[in-house]
Amino acid sequence: MIVPADNEIRLDLPDGPRVDTEIVHFYSDGLRLTGVLVTPRERAGAMPALVASHGWSGAVNFRVLPLAGRLARRGYAVLALDHRGFGRSEGARLRCDPYEQVRDVSNAATYLAGRPEIDGSALGVIGASFGGAIAVAAAAADERLRACVALVPLADGRRWLRDLHGDLNGGPHGGPHGPGSWPAFLDRVARDEAERVRTGLGERVPLGTLMPLPPSPAADAEATLIATAYPEDYPLENARLALGFSPEQLVSAIAPRALCLITPGDDTVIPAEHSLALHARAGEPKALHLLPHGGHGGPMGELVDTTADLAGAFLAEHLPPGAAS
Repeated sequence: MIVPADNEIRLDLPDGPRVDTEIVHFYSDGLRLTGVLVTPRERAGAMPALVASHGWSGAVNFRVLPLAGRLARRGYAVLALDHRGFGRSEGARLRCDPYEQVRDVSNAATYLAGRPEIDGSALGVIGASFGGAIAVAAAAADERLRACVALVPLADGRRWLRDLHGDLNGGPHGGPHGPGSWPAFLDRVARDEAERVRTGLGERVPLGTLMPLPPSPAADAEATLIATAYPEDYPLENARLALGFSPEQLVSAIAPRALCLITPGDDTVIPAEHSLALHARAGEPKALHLLPHGGHGGPMGELVDTTADLAGAFLAEHLPPGAAS
């Protein structure tokens, strides 16, 4: 979990109804995980609840919590968890296995259902970026999750990484590393896997090696924050694990439960075509909101109020507060 120096939980909420936050712990595959539970201060009866999944970087505070606070004001309990190995949670440090993270979400839902103030029959999941893909996969795997909100999610890990790194012909998006870097990257990943099999040790790399992006003030500021929070770098193995992760192959299993996709049309990190692919394969009920601008971070940053309005309207229909009472 990325937290500021004063160790406070950052919700970045405008003036309005008060919400409460609580650091909570639960276990997933025997590992003690940590999360922030955000709840409305004023409530009547058991609340519907959402598990919130962070992205590849593990940045809970500025990727998930501001939206969690806004949804809490609408009557939802939101548990923003540190997946295993991230933030304050136990596990192999910064290792991102998507199917292990899916189990983390399911176990977080079990934890929420056991709390007396939560309506265990009204559980959902929300996620941003890689966490949006985890949200899709978790909803497909766990029928208790009645609603899924995915912000700027990826549909297929191999296609996503190929476009970021560029293929032999430069790829449809060119890739910031230019022609030929995709085969070289795959070779590096394969050599790393062989080394881990032989010695038990693999290469650790900055997030930018896994997910190369063109320089920009926003990207540079985020990279600095992440490097400060996670100076040990990420396992190169994360790329191999992402290559075999394809939420678009899973999304049809969510129906007849509800799916909402939100993405800006100008996202260059995970292009909108990923949300379009998920929407095309999903059953009803489903909603797709293509925002005109905002880039990859917009729905969790400058457009978070718009996101809260869209997600809130969707949840009010499919996971309404007050239903238990």
